[in-house]
Amino acid sequence: MRYANQHMHSAFASFDARGSLPDMIAASAAAGLAAICFTDHMDMADERTGLSRNALPQRRAAFEGRRAAAETLAPAGLDVRFGMELGAALQLPEQAAEAAQLPGLDFIIASIHNLPEVQDFYFYPYESEAQCEALNRRYLAELIRLTDFPHFDVMGHIGYTTRYMSRQGFSERITVEKYGDELRELLSRLIQKGKGIECNCSGLADVGAPYPAADILRLYRSLGGEIITVGSDAHDPSRVFFGIRETYDLLKSCSFRYVSEFRERQCEFIPLI
Repeated sequence: MRYANQHMHSAFASFDARGSLPDMIAASAAAGLAAICFTDHMDMADERTGLSRNALPQRRAAFEGRRAAAETLAPAGLDVRFGMELGAALQLPEQAAEAAQLPGLDFIIASIHNLPEVQDFYFYPYESEAQCEALNRRYLAELIRLTDFPHFDVMGHIGYTTRYMSRQGFSERITVEKYGDELRELLSRLIQKGKGIECNCSGLADVGAPYPAADILRLYRSLGGEIITVGSDAHDPSRVFFGIRETYDLLKSCSFRYVSEFRERQCEFIPLI
């Protein structure tokens, strides 16, 4: 089986990563990965990336420098690609569109780590199951709205709010049974627009299921969805292969025939065999 990790971060260009480019690449090769994509943060709602201070030139330099620094590091048999995790694009849509046009990008994940005028889900003060449900409905509505932003390839870690709710002891989950109307609208819009979704392995450590979980994956597939990438969301070398094999097996059990990889913003369908 060919395994690829299409979502990882490096300390070179992600403020919260703990792995250098050489270490992330070496760990990926040692794990037997065939392809990796560095999707460092470019978040419109987080000033640690510089975007809220209109510092796009500095971020551009960091992204370009990342590629230059890695060109000589990849060993034979490991395909190293470069993209970005573009966060909260609709909060600064013009800057986000400009960021998405940076040269040399293979892949763009659209994600949401916070709602407009609300702090990051990491810092959010969760208080009750009812409050968690209300936040999830607002989160899904914002994801639906995000489908109108054209400059991305897949939507990242659908169900991400669960990570922080669970850490604070709340059991609220985004499921098809409870949020079916919102999920059908979201997934249908993505399919109609030729976009895909990511299956993010990190949820296996948080709640025992990826983001999104199997019921949502099956819904996406039943609606005709085929574009799906797999990423561990690694921020340090020890996580480059976390959950990858298990997630590939899950996709096969959900009737997916292919996993997607991106090169120069073009989708490549790799058979799940």
